Amino acid sequence: MTTGRSLIGRQAGEWSLRALLVVLAVDVFVIAPLAQGGTSPVVRPVIQSIVLLSGTAIAFRSRRIVATVVGTLAVAGLVVHWTYHAHPTVGLGRADTALSLVFTAIITGLTILEAFRAGRITVYRIEAAVAAYLLVAYVWALAYQLLALGDPVAFTFPATAGPQTLRFQLLYFSLTTLTGVSYGDITPLNPLARSLAALEGMIGQLFPVLLLARLVSLELYHRQDRR
Repeated sequence: MTTGRSLIGRQAGEWSLRALLVVLAVDVFVIAPLAQGGTSPVVRPVIQSIVLLSGTAIAFRSRRIVATVVGTLAVAGLVVHWTYHAHPTVGLGRADTALSLVFTAIITGLTILEAFRAGRITVYRIEAAVAAYLLVAYVWALAYQLLALGDPVAFTFPATAGPQTLRFQLLYFSLTTLTGVSYGDITPLNPLARSLAALEGMIGQLFPVLLLARLVSLELYHRQDRR
């Protein structure tokens, strides 16, 4: 019975990770560009809800205390996010961003552990690595947003950017900074914002190198072990 439950939990976690990866990709490469073009998508709260639920399912593969903390953050995040969507205020915006930041940071850590843990290289491990890379961009985007909500001149934006697209603009800035292809259309001015951007750029250079080295070493070890 215990083995059966463990298998079900592992399969649920794998499907949750795939759902999270798909949602992240859609949000980054479809929803965000549409929002930056002036169209505020009504699906944003739905996307956020799926991210929270998928992340919670992934956390349930971890220790009970971690799953409890993540579940509590997910419930609080859902309530605050939908309330903010219905009645946007500055206070709710900051609370929504802070909760999302803490939740995403924890899920990012759990996903990185799944990608780097010992064992045979599988499709699930590759999916975890890609999801972790996108989640890192999300964590920094939320940190930038929290900073921008406290300091309106922390970043310079294009003249066409509106305040309703702040999250999507900063997600674009975070992803281009992480990949090292920043075009300079968004510039950090606040000293803390500059430090965060520099740290993200460094992580963006180190993460793929460390990941590839880890995956190659694990694959070589697995082949030698089979022989």
